[in-house]
Amino acid sequence: MKRVLPFLVIALAIAGLISPFASSFPDGLERVAGDHHCDSLEVEPCVDSPFPDYSVPALGQSRWSTGIAGLVGTLICFGVPFILYFFQRK
Repeated sequence: MKRVLPFLVIALAIAGLISPFASSFPDGLERVAGDHHCDSLEVEPCVDSPFPDYSVPALGQSRWSTGIAGLVGTLICFGVPFILYFFQRK
């Protein structure tokens, strides 16, 4: 755990402090899909995303919303493998 903690702190800092300032323009894949009119082929998803458009729906489209979504996502990405490792050791 001691070796993971510095990386977790760095990842949380990036997710919580830097991600709110990410560009709102579409990423490369969305841009190409729009340029080639492939976005009209999009279908409704079967399951809703917990953080649509990298934001917390209850907070709206704000910088705080994006930062909190980044923090929660980072904690999940670090937490799930840690929990699996913990149960594997037993």
